[in-house]
Amino acid sequence: MTLGVLTQLLAQSKRFIVIAAPFMQAGYGLSNGPLADALQAALQRGVNVDIVSTGRGLQTIDVAWLRQGAQGNLRLLQPRENILDEQRLGSHAKFCVVDGLSAYVGSANLTGPGLGRNLEMGLLVQGEVARQIEEFWEYSLEIELFTVMH
Repeated sequence: MTLGVLTQLLAQSKRFIVIAAPFMQAGYGLSNGPLADALQAALQRGVNVDIVSTGRGLQTIDVAWLRQGAQGNLRLLQPRENILDEQRLGSHAKFCVVDGLSAYVGSANLTGPGLGRNLEMGLLVQGEVARQIEEFWEYSLEIELFTVMH
């Protein structure tokens, strides 16, 4: 269910996407399949995308493939704490915000178990709450909790 909700959110994006998960796995999530396809299509439509994960998680993403035909900007961000010590996550947040209008906040990582085999729970919110989540993201950038890696 998480996979379907996230894919739908990415498909409806027009301006900006933030997607965050500390754990990502090659072959799932943003590296392959419907979620990766929806993310690439969003970039091709001119949507700007921030992906937030640990250094290890970001390594699973095929940046060159995602940027093929991209009109939007793709940024990969890593928690500063994780850069200093890869054993520390720096962020355990799992969320996706689209255009400040809709947001998903849940327990699933972007891994095989997180997107299909585990019982996960999430909440899809819209309107003011989604806008507040986007504002929190912008604030976390202002206070430099994350570093742009790519």
